Amino acid sequence: MYYGWIIVAVAFVTLGIAFGIWYSFSVFFLVIIKEFGWSRAAASSIFSIFIISQAVMGLLTGFLQDRFGPRKTIPFGTVLLAVALVLTSQATRMWHFSLAYGLLAGSGISLLGFSSHSAFIPKWFERKRGLAIGIAMSGIGFGMLFLVPLVEKLITLYGWRFSYLFLAGLVLFLVIPLNLIFSRRSPADLNLKPDGDAAHPSPTRTGPALVMEIVDPDWAGTEWTLKKAITTKRFWFLSTAFFFGSLVYQSTLLHSVSALVDAGLSRTAAAYYFGILGIMGSAGKIFFGYLSDRFNRETINNLAGLVTALGLACLIATGRVEGPLSLLFALLFGLGYGAAAPLFPSISADIFLGRSFGFIFSVICIGGGIGGALGSFLLGWLRDLSGSYSMAFSLTLVGIFLSCLFVWLAAPSRVRKMVKVA
Repeated sequence: MYYGWIIVAVAFVTLGIAFGIWYSFSVFFLVIIKEFGWSRAAASSIFSIFIISQAVMGLLTGFLQDRFGPRKTIPFGTVLLAVALVLTSQATRMWHFSLAYGLLAGSGISLLGFSSHSAFIPKWFERKRGLAIGIAMSGIGFGMLFLVPLVEKLITLYGWRFSYLFLAGLVLFLVIPLNLIFSRRSPADLNLKPDGDAAHPSPTRTGPALVMEIVDPDWAGTEWTLKKAITTKRFWFLSTAFFFGSLVYQSTLLHSVSALVDAGLSRTAAAYYFGILGIMGSAGKIFFGYLSDRFNRETINNLAGLVTALGLACLIATGRVEGPLSLLFALLFGLGYGAAAPLFPSISADIFLGRSFGFIFSVICIGGGIGGALGSFLLGWLRDLSGSYSMAFSLTLVGIFLSCLFVWLAAPSRVRKMVKVA
């Protein structure tokens, strides 16, 4: 078996735990508001700091992944995250949460999360890049499915402070050993080729049905550095697309449980639907990742954006229109939002793949960090201001349209695309 699939399996587990912790804040969110009497905007600011922190830390993450690889970078981030969660469990004031969870946990998540894995997984695959990243990132959905309801149960039985200690132990004793033993930076570390191809294929061996076609040889042949990348329109189109995409996804994931409770659901039921959203996100990551290897990535991204928008419309109508709208929101938004994890790294790799890709991608992700932080705070502020989430989630419909538009303008298929072999 090609070792790249072992890399994908380890990433699946690591990302599942990392993002289970990330999105479990949506459950902690209501408990913290109740205990300390803070407004939704104030509590949302903790999550905004978290997102900004993980995005800015992505600069160091990309550099460390390019320089040292995942066997050193991810365990380092895991230790930092465990310490941060222990400190969060002892927090009593707003600045305690902002420092421990917002700043430190955000930095730790960055070192073992999305931008970290996006820096090295694309190097292991070419023809199956979208599918491989989609399978790895589908761990995020399983983390949401299992960890978020588990955290809700632990909070109910033992309190939120114990729950943070449990999460600290989970990352420390599971994530570190897996990555120390199995993680590798690139197939070249094991004298392998991407996708497991032979260095000198036999003329009698059947070739692949799909191959990567270089549409723009001059662009693809450039040894991209950050200095060169930031002078291109495509870099800023991607950054803007990530900004609006993250604004929609992060704000919705933070406030969806609260919005469902506002619509009349119990906190337990809302956490259940959040779990369904997570598993549909896993399906979306694999499904849209697979499709993006076979069709124009821009077109597949637009399709996912349409599904996401339908899910958001269901959430807006929940509580005012009869029907299973909460379930439809979880199914549709989960499926559509899942496309972002495989498509954003794949699109960026199609355009800027090279020795400095990890660092370039981490800078692009800062746009996503700013959008996610702004959106999380903005939706909380609008909820406090208007007394409902209707206006807030209506803005996310505009955001998903703009994200798709800027991906289309970046046009990755004009640099590289998959084609069928005749």
